[in-house]
Amino acid sequence: MNPAPFRMLYAPHFGMFRHHAGDDAVDQLKFAADEGFRAWEDNGMMGRSVEEQTRIAKAMSDLGMTMGVFVAHAEWGKPIYALGGRETMEQLRGVARSAVEVAKRVNAKWMTVVPGPYDLRLDWDYQTANVVDCLKAMAEVFEPHGLVMVLEPLNPYRDHPGMFLSKIPQAFQICKAVGSPACKILDDLYHQQITEGNLIPNIERAYSEIAYFQC
Repeated sequence: MNPAPFRMLYAPHFGMFRHHAGDDAVDQLKFAADEGFRAWEDNGMMGRSVEEQTRIAKAMSDLGMTMGVFVAHAEWGKPIYALGGRETMEQLRGVARSAVEVAKRVNAKWMTVVPGPYDLRLDWDYQTANVVDCLKAMAEVFEPHGLVMVLEPLNPYRDHPGMFLSKIPQAFQICKAVGSPACKILDDLYHQQITEGNLIPNIERAYSEIAYFQC
């Protein structure tokens, strides 16, 4: 007899059940559903072919599973958000428009955005203002479709040194400044325990801007 479905939308990702279900994406989804999972994540969804995206979406619909986050944009190399500018904002609008098409195809609501590294040559407050402007440009694309980009602060000590966004209070400030229902926080408790601890008080204070949890 299969386990009862989880009440909450715990979302594994591709690869976690590969040794049980094999390499095929749909087989992994079926295995997860049989084990009680009702949701799924795929950071790499944007890089999949349209055919594979459609196949995954159909399987999830047939299984009654909810699509969690995929990565709409994660900048690892250049401080494009921190430096801002009209050309960058237009580039990010294009990224957002592409993410909208994928979100519609796979029935997703939430998309992860990592706003890249900081720049050592520019005052921090100017960088914050630039990040806000870039995210406003993206939110203008997402909001009419009812989609939500979730900003993920990453720990700077163990995994992601040099990233602009690292703390929940910082993400809260930015979401308030963007002022759009299309811009919220992804609170990854793994990263936040490493960065700052104080998990429960930060959840309580930032809860109005948190749309998604990972751990």
